[in-house]
Amino acid sequence: MNASTHDRRWLWWGCLFVALLTIAAHWPGLYGQFVDWDDGSHITKNPAILAFTPHNLWLMFTEPTAKLYIPLTFFSFAVDYQVWGRDPFGYHFTNLVLHLANTVLVLMLVYRIVDRRDASANPLAASQKRPANLAAPVAVLTAAFFGVHPLRVESVAWATERKDVLFAFFYLLALLAYLRWVDEGKRSAWWACFLLFTASILSKSTAVTFPIVLLLLDMFLFQRRALREKIPFFIVCLILGAATVVAQGSGKEETVVSTGLIPLWGRVGLVGYCALFYVRKFCWPFHLSAVYPTFDEMGWGPMTAVAWAIGFVLVTTIVVLLRRRAPILLPSWLWFLITLSPTIGLVPVGIHVVADRFSYLPFLGLALPVSFGLAAGAGALARRGPAVGLACGIGVLAVVLGLAVLCGQRTQVWRSTETLFQNALVENPNCLPALVNLTEWYSSQKRFDEAIAHGRRAVELAPTGLLGRKNLAYALIHSGRPREAIGVLRPAIEHDVDDADVWRAVGECFMKENEWKNAKAALQGALRHSGADKQAIDALLATVQEHLDQGAGAP
Repeated sequence: MNASTHDRRWLWWGCLFVALLTIAAHWPGLYGQFVDWDDGSHITKNPAILAFTPHNLWLMFTEPTAKLYIPLTFFSFAVDYQVWGRDPFGYHFTNLVLHLANTVLVLMLVYRIVDRRDASANPLAASQKRPANLAAPVAVLTAAFFGVHPLRVESVAWATERKDVLFAFFYLLALLAYLRWVDEGKRSAWWACFLLFTASILSKSTAVTFPIVLLLLDMFLFQRRALREKIPFFIVCLILGAATVVAQGSGKEETVVSTGLIPLWGRVGLVGYCALFYVRKFCWPFHLSAVYPTFDEMGWGPMTAVAWAIGFVLVTTIVVLLRRRAPILLPSWLWFLITLSPTIGLVPVGIHVVADRFSYLPFLGLALPVSFGLAAGAGALARRGPAVGLACGIGVLAVVLGLAVLCGQRTQVWRSTETLFQNALVENPNCLPALVNLTEWYSSQKRFDEAIAHGRRAVELAPTGLLGRKNLAYALIHSGRPREAIGVLRPAIEHDVDDADVWRAVGECFMKENEWKNAKAALQGALRHSGADKQAIDALLATVQEHLDQGAGAP
């Protein structure tokens, strides 16, 4: 059997094993529900996905939804809706299919990269000690890590994160097309690469890193300079990047956190913290959470930020110093940093400093050198005897199977809103988003005692947080305790909060307490603020006025 045949067998059997293991690890996620965390704005309450009408298609491509410009992602949700309606199984199934496809594409991409034997063109081959058939096991092992590592669960089990698996699908296909363009020089391959990249960035804006990754491949894999052919890619990045900034900056709440909330010294430190956070979670995938502590909750001072920045510099320095002994480290580390750069901390997204989903593509920069080291080490030890080789193989297999088990367990966390946010509270009892969301969810399930308990805790943690107060007040109202609800909302009213729903809720509570003058004042306040449903409030005011007139006419 020649080396080529051996590699093909490795790839076929390895691909089959990785595919089956990935399906098994993520299978429980198919039976999860939609969660009350963006699934509403993206899917269940998104009118643009209900039908393939010209108007809806226009909305997808011209009007940001949920402060995001991801038209192809919403198009894919529309396809799912035509097939599955609002059955969450179908949306989770599509996510799993895309993740499975991405896992296979990772296998193909890594094999193509590592298999380049010419040391003059590929520093990965510079080590003369590399076994001739290392490409296939490295590709299989990297794909296995990518497929079943617990960090992947958030991107697959959360229906909203279709954008992760979809943008990565086009991104990886575009990279394979680029390899073909460089190897064969066919213009059709360049166009395929460009169109697939455009599809990727229309699925999620973090694909803006793609042309930089192409330059990385040119430098370390092909040793070529071809900046001019990348210009169209950079132009698309500028156009769609600007569209994303406009989308995220619209509305009352900013998706991109301002420098007033996180100081510059904090952002510099976050670069180190974010990068090393994912390295740690890759090596030790425990205590994962849907919501990690915010910058404020981390309680940093300037010296903490400096320490994380120094740690990051030290790790990067070590990688650079090892570039000759372990040539795979530097390009892998640069891939990790480049693909992570949109969410690495300089521009924190919303409340999230870190999130499992942010590591979806950057993960390859960690998995590849680890897989390379394991495969090379196992191969070297195997030459000492069959028993040693078998033991090494069993050890590596045990690691992969262990990750698959952890992945399946993590998938169970995403079964429902309750399991998701209760897990977040286990990891951080002061997780405010979990408390706020559970308050609303328990109210919707008419479990008012639990809703009120979580709502009170949310208000204790964030007394000035309007959403926490609103959710607690609604739970109290629905449980028949309007007087307590008035007390919860009173601080917001005293600060003349610009939220008509709050004023209306207070007015309705006063109506239930037969305090008609106070009800009239609150409802009139609702009309003065944004978001007021004038017709409904006028009807309530008419009822209030009727009672006031009756009271005035009484003897």
